[in-house]
Amino acid sequence: MRRVSVSILAAIAAMGVVNVMATPVPSKTEYTSVDASSNNSPSTTSSGDCKVQPTPFVIPSLQQWDGGKGEWKISKNTRLVIDPKYAKGISLDSEHSVMVNPANLQDYAATFKAEIKEVTGLDVTVVVDSKPKKDDIFLTLGADAKDSSLNQEGYLLDIGKKGVTVQAVTSRGAFWGTRTLLQMLILADENDFALPQGSARDYPNYNERLTMHDIARKPVPLSDIKEYATMTSFFKYNTQQLHFNDNPGLQTKKLMPDWQTKYSGFRLKSDNEKFAKYANADASYTKQEMREYQDFIKTHGVDLIPEIDLPAHSLAFTKHHPEWSIQSDTVRGDWLDLGNPEVQQFTKDLWTEFGGWFDAKHLSIGADEYDATKGDLARAFVNDMHDFIAAKFNKTVRMWGSDTQLPGTIDIDTDILTVHWDWTYSNPVDLIKRGHKVTNLNAPDCYLVPRSQSYEDFIDEQKVYELWEPWVFDILDRANASRNVDPNEPLLAGGGFANWIDFLSESVTRVEIYDRLSKAAGAYAEKLWTGAKNSDKVAYEHWAPLAKKLRENIPGITLDRRPESKGQFLVSYDFEDGSVKDDSGNNYDGKLNNGAKVVDIGEGHGKAVQLTADSFITTPLESIRYPYAIGMWVKPNGEQKADAVLLESGDGKVLISNSTSPTITFEQDGNRYNTQIVLPPNTWSHIAFSADGTKTSVFYNMRRQAIVHYFNPRWDQLRNETMLLTGPINTIGSKSGNSVDGLIDGFFVLNRASYGGEMAFLGKHYANALP
Repeated sequence: MRRVSVSILAAIAAMGVVNVMATPVPSKTEYTSVDASSNNSPSTTSSGDCKVQPTPFVIPSLQQWDGGKGEWKISKNTRLVIDPKYAKGISLDSEHSVMVNPANLQDYAATFKAEIKEVTGLDVTVVVDSKPKKDDIFLTLGADAKDSSLNQEGYLLDIGKKGVTVQAVTSRGAFWGTRTLLQMLILADENDFALPQGSARDYPNYNERLTMHDIARKPVPLSDIKEYATMTSFFKYNTQQLHFNDNPGLQTKKLMPDWQTKYSGFRLKSDNEKFAKYANADASYTKQEMREYQDFIKTHGVDLIPEIDLPAHSLAFTKHHPEWSIQSDTVRGDWLDLGNPEVQQFTKDLWTEFGGWFDAKHLSIGADEYDATKGDLARAFVNDMHDFIAAKFNKTVRMWGSDTQLPGTIDIDTDILTVHWDWTYSNPVDLIKRGHKVTNLNAPDCYLVPRSQSYEDFIDEQKVYELWEPWVFDILDRANASRNVDPNEPLLAGGGFANWIDFLSESVTRVEIYDRLSKAAGAYAEKLWTGAKNSDKVAYEHWAPLAKKLRENIPGITLDRRPESKGQFLVSYDFEDGSVKDDSGNNYDGKLNNGAKVVDIGEGHGKAVQLTADSFITTPLESIRYPYAIGMWVKPNGEQKADAVLLESGDGKVLISNSTSPTITFEQDGNRYNTQIVLPPNTWSHIAFSADGTKTSVFYNMRRQAIVHYFNPRWDQLRNETMLLTGPINTIGSKSGNSVDGLIDGFFVLNRASYGGEMAFLGKHYANALP
């Protein structure tokens, strides 16, 4: 294809639809200096005439800061120095962790080392030494364990001319100090990574800072869940709860006679054949994989709480044993019959098999949304499981709030922690009065349910930042003592937010899930650690731009799927020089593989790439998350393999046909989304698609011909919904020997969405329109 002139690219950039203005970063709010040794002083500094360094922006914000008058700069001489007295940790580490064998200073230093390199490019050395130098970052313990305000996870940070020191009560507290330093480095990228001198005294207001992930109703690889932990730990969350089994909401058996055929998830894969049948083929995790996962998240300061949700949400088990379900047509098929002795034994056998896989001192048994007519039976079950797990594993039990919805005369053991989620099911104020420890995940304020009509699709970050706190169980009536608790209530363990996939895998992609999680995490973290101390003084519009910069630059994250670009064109291949050179200016050059070749197509239209079923083009990119536009010219030969691939990555595929129809088909996370668009053989066609944040539009010959939909199968929904797809751009064609057979030309990727009129411009002018 003839090379596009610079003037045409400039013309596209100048079009009104692409005139995007960057939001300026506001100056940081500055305060009056106070003595940082004061336990209850707010985070304060002054910039005045003495040029004291203002409070550094981090999330969560610092409890206390005493600004100095200079800067400290990380350099090639910087070392991470670990105090030999504490290198292997101390007994307090285990006492104040929900997992046995927690990470120590050396483990955390290895994590921090890799992050420093990703952020600054500097490959710092980790050493064990009691004498740090002025360029060093020194990690040590020995902070006063009797200081209740340090809360066991607090730390002292000193940045001065002689170097940086992080001192904490526990190894995890020191790790939180490195999170502060890491965020400061990210925000100092335009200042040569120079950090302000000063000292901080920082500590969490709440012990449990939790995220809960529904990995049962959508297959999720462990690599994704690792990134969830990496991202949340960046904001000082210390607990992750994984919901290992569930199914879509069911109607009664009478109304849903095919209940056994519905999708269910159980994600733990045992080599014991008695339990192996319950594990899903699309995604499940072995004992070894869970061992490796726990070892990984420990080095990010995160405790794992495993959840097997019984006796409801149990279709993964009742579909194999329908006789274990309650034998009535007026109830749901996923409710285990707790009156059945076989069921009672099975629940113990299940935890006997899997309870030992986890280092957690707490296990969640779920116990929510069960048959309200069997309240005492359910309450007895909860207490029985608590006693069994305590005797078997020396672990304690937690459950979802259910006591109001399961009325009865049996008292639930007060040693069982309740995760409150809905006032219909439990009253957190009453629970605390009766001596129960409670964590706040109250819906809808703490519930993220993608594509839901009942809960948030995206968390309202501003609402959380301005109004929510862990002691607030009714965000609309914060002053009502019957609906909220005292902020210093000792039985309030903490809070966080939950991510549920109520609408199953078809409705949301893995990349979308991460996008929603990352946009929610910062605001909750602020309130879990510091409360309203900072949000009462720093307006949301000042906080949000810096929060965005931080979440977009977290080391170790790949799920963001927003490659760096110098302009609006992320990739541009015209093949005119006989190679796959990127003309966008980003140098994302491609490579011809397995016989793919540039050929002169004649007809006065320049050059294109010839692909066969075995050949393909690779790019240095994986995928792109919305907003984006991707387009190309395609001339497929007459014979194609079934499911011939046009584009592919680990996130999905674009097929020019599927096994049942010769139509353009999108595949993501194991789900397929068909269109009615057919590419005629031996004819040039322009195909493009664009995602704008709410939908994915498909363009055929520069006109929008389709919007990608999925069918919402929930019994109370049953309708088509628009689908937002991730753009796969790792290969043009496929590495699996199933590429489209034909010619490819004029491939481009924009890092923003496009529309019909502009797409015609792109096709005809940018891509040098072919017949």
